[in-house]
Amino acid sequence: MEVIAEIRRRHLVSGESISSIARDLKLSRPTVRKHLRTESEVVYLRTHQPVPKLGAFRSVLEGWLNTERQLPKAQRRPWPNAWGDQMRVLASPG
Repeated sequence: MEVIAEIRRRHLVSGESISSIARDLKLSRPTVRKHLRTESEVVYLRTHQPVPKLGAFRSVLEGWLNTERQLPKAQRRPWPNAWGDQMRVLASPG
């Protein structure tokens, strides 16, 4: 978003050429022209929130974190140890 403002300021206020702006900002001239035509800031809205790969295990992971968080600090395990222990529990067939 600040790139658009920079392009507009350099061209409209400073009078710098499109070629010069494109060269300095490492953009193509059509991109610079496109940003000069915009009248408002581009708004990005996500229509669908993707489910992460660990989404199926999210409740299990949050449970582990809450359990560790409630333990006294001296009884907490370092995260790599806790992670390995929990992965073995998930991988066990029983």
